[in-house]
Amino acid sequence: MSTIELLKFQSRASDIIAQRFIELSQDERRPMEYKSWSVPFYQALSALTGAGKTPILADAVARIRAAVAPEPIVLWISKAKAVVDQTFSNFDAGGKYAHLIDGFLVRYLSDVGVDLIQDDGTPLIALATVGTFNRTDRTLRVHQAAEDKAKEPLWNILKERLGRSRERRPLIIVYDEGHNLSDQQTEILLELEPDAILVASATMRTPERLARLINRLKNHGWPEEKLVTSVPSKEVVLAGLVKRQIILGGYATVMETALDDLLELMAQTTAKAKKLRAGFVPKAIYVCRTNVSQIDGRPDNPARPFSERKAPPILIWRYLVEQKGVKPSEIAVYCDLKFDRKTHPPPRDFVLFAGGEDDFAAFQEQNYRHIIFNLGLQEGWDDPECCFAYIDKSMGSNLQVEQVIGRVLRQPGIRHYPDPDLNSANFFIRVDEKQVFPQIMDTVQRRLSADCPEVKLDGFVDSRERARSRLDPKKSLTVPEIHIDSSEAVEPLYTVIRQLTDYTDGSKASIVGEGEIVRYIQPVGKRATGQVERRRTAHSNQVTARWLIRREIQSLYPEVIKTIDWADRKFDARIEMTSPAAIAFREAAEKFVDAYLENSTLVFEEGNPYQAPMVFVNPKKQINFKYALHKGYSDLNPLEEAFARSLDEAKHPWMRNPVNGGFAIPLLDKSDTRNFFPDFLAWKDKTVFALDTKGDLLIDKDAGRKLLDIRDEKGARRVIVRLISKGKWQDTKTRRSDVGYTVWHIKSGQVKPRHSASAQEAVQTCLNASI
Repeated sequence: MSTIELLKFQSRASDIIAQRFIELSQDERRPMEYKSWSVPFYQALSALTGAGKTPILADAVARIRAAVAPEPIVLWISKAKAVVDQTFSNFDAGGKYAHLIDGFLVRYLSDVGVDLIQDDGTPLIALATVGTFNRTDRTLRVHQAAEDKAKEPLWNILKERLGRSRERRPLIIVYDEGHNLSDQQTEILLELEPDAILVASATMRTPERLARLINRLKNHGWPEEKLVTSVPSKEVVLAGLVKRQIILGGYATVMETALDDLLELMAQTTAKAKKLRAGFVPKAIYVCRTNVSQIDGRPDNPARPFSERKAPPILIWRYLVEQKGVKPSEIAVYCDLKFDRKTHPPPRDFVLFAGGEDDFAAFQEQNYRHIIFNLGLQEGWDDPECCFAYIDKSMGSNLQVEQVIGRVLRQPGIRHYPDPDLNSANFFIRVDEKQVFPQIMDTVQRRLSADCPEVKLDGFVDSRERARSRLDPKKSLTVPEIHIDSSEAVEPLYTVIRQLTDYTDGSKASIVGEGEIVRYIQPVGKRATGQVERRRTAHSNQVTARWLIRREIQSLYPEVIKTIDWADRKFDARIEMTSPAAIAFREAAEKFVDAYLENSTLVFEEGNPYQAPMVFVNPKKQINFKYALHKGYSDLNPLEEAFARSLDEAKHPWMRNPVNGGFAIPLLDKSDTRNFFPDFLAWKDKTVFALDTKGDLLIDKDAGRKLLDIRDEKGARRVIVRLISKGKWQDTKTRRSDVGYTVWHIKSGQVKPRHSASAQEAVQTCLNASI
């Protein structure tokens, strides 16, 4: 399993959580819950589906570890067993998140004994479902003494958690489905007297007991915004973690019409994915009621022959198989669909998962392309390859469309592709009346506006309206792909490695750093106020140099990680988090990034050019052009519209670079923006011009200079980037007036301005390859 590196916004969110924990832990006036238990640190991670909440929380836990002593215990909780199993797989050795929690021992809570709790020299992550502990009658295993393990119940040992040093180990509780947290769960978890509680939820109903705890922090001066770490949805979208567009279609028709349109578009998108070597095959879900008749809404009789059944899952399955030629082995029905198996069992090739959570692991083992379910499918299941959804809201169904959106929002491949169909989620919604569909659109729009306004929402009520919103290019034109060539950075990176001190023998004093233990002392039998005692220790927690440097690079420019030879033995050194060696390695991370950026270049890729794709438009706002590759474009701002009209007057082929599926150039810069998306592309002679009207954002950066000077191995410029700024500029730092436009170009390795009085003149300057 390949490892997943944190993106910059993920690393930033993790750092915020850890820094806030440190702030509270060092607060001499931190409020007490009672006696020797301080009010625990609380933080809610509010992030869009697909933002990577699990790796963010894993990295946050690893950072918090550096600030506590002795080594902490992490109780990681999920509602569903399948989610716990998946998390264990990702955290265990070789898992895609294992490197984020370097040094941690990962176990199921059921496998944890007193020896692991007492081992305060090894950090521990214990994974458990809510069902492991959520009983007030104390009849669960964790509440019972196990004769072969310890005299005390595991829950009591975990509450005491005394290490061999006789110091109480810090306890961090992570609940990665915070919206499921109940009052009873909270009461039982707080029995453990945790030091920190981290929950992942965008819309969490706070249990009363937890609310009282949070109010203690608010009364201490922590405002609401300091109790929540919010991940900006814009960064999630730009990073390619979620789809860029959601398209809803309303069908006041028979089921077959909606399914025909879905399967037609699915086939087209599958062909595009294959042509672009996207690395995935699109999937579809079908959401409907289960044991009712599609005809009249009355209970469907399970004792009738399969061919006479009217339950929606059966009708959908039969249509896919018998009419559309879908292989039964590609279809999974995941719902409690009833059958009289003695008299009328389902066909042998009818794949049914009716066992709920017990069937989830078996369901995930197969790669089904068509999944029919009724929202009873396991919470936590959302397949990035799912691009299509049929939702049956006929017969007064109470299915909520907005609840299904999260199932298809993740983007496959963690990247956006050069065709909008591969970056979109398409919904085909069957309704009783057309009047119902605008209400659905409004509900989904309000949900998206609150959660992720960067994801565009479009809708149509018939196939003709949908066709008008999709414009194919008038002819096929391409642009050479551009990527980062880091070959010249390899030797400078090796130089940085050679300059690293080798601490692998563990004998140097530089690898040692002081730690700190914080305790609350309450005099026995006295009413006097207790005191916080801080005791310095000779050592802080150990990590590998590899983990320390990688995580610093993640926050600067993650792409560098792929170029470094991590097999070098110097990275195996175990150093303490507060040691001089740790400080030196953090500084080395910056050197790695600088060496990479300074010695990498942007180059053309011969074999896989970007091909002008179809684009989505709003027919009501569409502006038509004569020389554009598409009939027209919509949603142009005033500046973009002025340049679009001027480009059309220039009479060369051009296109508006679409936000969804557009041409992108990677940026060699430490900023949060990973790619440069020009506003327009134009073809003149054998050169492609990439024009952007937001030039002043890049002109004063080295990344901007490299954008303006992209050449092939012969020194030729096949793609010329033109950055345009409003007004008259003297140099990259000085704007003289707001009149006209400035076109930036490269001359003798320096960024130079050229002023134009109008948009028409600026376009002529942009399309002059000799400049």
